[in-house]
Amino acid sequence: MSRTVQTLAAIVLLTGGFFAGRAYEAWQYEDICLDMGGGMRPGSHPICVVEHKGGG
Repeated sequence: MSRTVQTLAAIVLLTGGFFAGRAYEAWQYEDICLDMGGGMRPGSHPICVVEHKGGG
């Protein structure tokens, strides 16, 4: 393989790995949020919000 093809393949693999990692990180964050009893995007806010529902 030529050096140019190897370089392009490395760039594609690194970019794919980066976006796969970001997708996993987003999934993990949402999973932890739901485990804590929160919800994603309440009131159009892109954060995890855990509401305390009375009681004490």
